[in-house]
Amino acid sequence: MTKMVLVGSPNVGKSVIFNYLTGQYVAVSNYPGTTVDISRGYSKINGKSYEIIDTPGMYSLIPLTEEERVSRMLLCQEQPDIVLNVIDAKNIRRMLHLTLQLIDMNFPVVLVVNLIDEAKKNGIFLRLECLSDILGIPVIATIATKGLGLEKIKEEVQEYSFIKPRFSLLYSPDIEQAIHFISEKINEDYGLSPRMAAFLLIQGDKRLCALASRKEHAFSKILAKVNELKSSYQNDMEYIMAVERQRAIDHICDSVLEERNLHSGGMGETLSRLTREPITGIPILCLVIFFGIYQFVGKFGAGFLVEYLDINFFLPYANPLIGYYVYQHIPWDWLQSLIMGKYGVFTLGFRYAFIIILPIVSTFFFMFAILEDSGYLPRLAMLMDCIFKRIGLNGRAVIPFALGLGCGTMAVMVRSKR
Repeated sequence: MTKMVLVGSPNVGKSVIFNYLTGQYVAVSNYPGTTVDISRGYSKINGKSYEIIDTPGMYSLIPLTEEERVSRMLLCQEQPDIVLNVIDAKNIRRMLHLTLQLIDMNFPVVLVVNLIDEAKKNGIFLRLECLSDILGIPVIATIATKGLGLEKIKEEVQEYSFIKPRFSLLYSPDIEQAIHFISEKINEDYGLSPRMAAFLLIQGDKRLCALASRKEHAFSKILAKVNELKSSYQNDMEYIMAVERQRAIDHICDSVLEERNLHSGGMGETLSRLTREPITGIPILCLVIFFGIYQFVGKFGAGFLVEYLDINFFLPYANPLIGYYVYQHIPWDWLQSLIMGKYGVFTLGFRYAFIIILPIVSTFFFMFAILEDSGYLPRLAMLMDCIFKRIGLNGRAVIPFALGLGCGTMAVMVRSKR
């Protein structure tokens, strides 16, 4: 049976494509040892059986979250025959980071460029044949929500035959020399290409470093080489290599993008730049936190809506109605007290859950959806990354920090992993 794995960032349409390929034959279960859900399904294409796995959203093979860690583990352990890398056409410059990493790992990648219609609305037109020629992998354009291009995925999958991509991302000479040195010292199989394993070790991937320290006899030499390379740069290696990878992506996009309205000085690019620059980005962040999180979620959701629902719905209508039926139809005092007493299931449990949890969660996720769909969150993470790294966190820790303004419990429970 051919094994196919879908990978990509959150909200790029993986689930729509997964549902189309699998139909109703889907099983959802936790990945072993975690609470992260993995969806598995089965499909037949022209009589050939496929197992299809939908992974949690990931931005990079350097995991920062539990979801990303699980996605990488799954890729390494499952050894898929086909990797469907789904990306958002509107944000191709950001999405290609993961694509290049997958190619570097020697995975059999088929690139699915989704949301083509939204990209065109934003003035972004892509020459996908050119992108396919540059990367040396199949590239398919889709509008998953409308079903356009999905049949092409099936056609490509059944005809697919893995050929090592022609594209190879080369870093600066000293980094390439270190990658070559470490690659030759690696003897164990981690489900990664030796080059990708060296790449991760240089960037200080904690899980791989822990495994290599136990398994590799030459780990001391590997560590010495990594430290030698780090000493020649002021910034950490993850940042250095991301910058060099971005240069390659920009070069690719210069050939692929027919119109680059994001760089034409339009309002969208101006706002994007303002949110990334510390001088303007930090004041904008303060405004977003104050008005979006504190005022909208904290004051409106946790304050006004909670009080409004209690005073205008539960106290005058819901409580008397439920109390009437309980006291009229239930003869046992202990059961009446259990349901409608001071600490009753309805008066305390259901009522508090409804009037407290629902308004806060609803307003928070509404605001969170606006920030995510507008593209502000990744820019915010980029802005705060350098600051948070000084205290042992990463840029994504800004989310639990913001949560703490409304609910300390939620902020504590949301752990930011480096």
